[in-house]
Amino acid sequence: MNDKKQNSAPVQTEEIITIESSEDLISVAERRVEIVGKMLDTALKITTYRDWVSQDGSPYLVHSGAEKVARLFGISTSNIKTTRTMAEDSRGKYYIYKTTGMASLPGRFDSIEALGTCSQRDRFFAKASGEWRDSLEIDETNIMKKSYSNFVVNAITHLLGLRNITWEQLKAAGIDKGKITEIKYEKGAKKAEKQLAPEAWNMAKKIWTMCLELAAGSEGAAKAILEKYSTFEAEGKTFKVTDIKQFKSGKWVKATYGRVKEAYENAFGPMDDE
Repeated sequence: MNDKKQNSAPVQTEEIITIESSEDLISVAERRVEIVGKMLDTALKITTYRDWVSQDGSPYLVHSGAEKVARLFGISTSNIKTTRTMAEDSRGKYYIYKTTGMASLPGRFDSIEALGTCSQRDRFFAKASGEWRDSLEIDETNIMKKSYSNFVVNAITHLLGLRNITWEQLKAAGIDKGKITEIKYEKGAKKAEKQLAPEAWNMAKKIWTMCLELAAGSEGAAKAILEKYSTFEAEGKTFKVTDIKQFKSGKWVKATYGRVKEAYENAFGPMDDE
């Protein structure tokens, strides 16, 4: 009689990494540091100055660069869903498109959940010559497509650690800072800077950067996030801002910063620096 099982499982030939102690965890982390560093360097070298913008003095990867990096590393996306929700501000009701999904590296490497948004208040689509356009003039499909584009950028940059990139890193990759398009704050920033102490103004700029990242680059959605976390009531009145130039005191900035930072870290993990 043959005692061997006919449906035995195949032999696992891949190396299995087991973590049973803190020493094992450190060993795995040390191996990953070198790999992640090489991936980051390689990702930067495939981009050009056209794949970056300068936002408040810091470099940010745009969609064209994210696509290049995704193809280079064979990053795949899955479970992509786009939904439409309504919100309201001082101008009335408006819609927001939200795209969610997974982004994964090949093999047994990392995968993450990512989010991209774009709203009817996005200035690129909603303003012309400094004036708000009529809602009928806005192509809603462009808003939907932008939410997907923001999802892709958000997914790639967070999966590969392409956030908080420095100008020195781009220079080492052969990218000329002088050729990169700069996005400047609107007129009025100087007035707000004078109104707030330097420390408070710097904190306000960090708030806006976090709001933009939470909104996956959508200015309209970022303003909605800023409005949400800056709102407070005093003496029967409601106070809120949709632009950091509207802050009136350092105390208000500090309180808003704490709320936005908490939301940011819930979404992306602890901040790299203060």
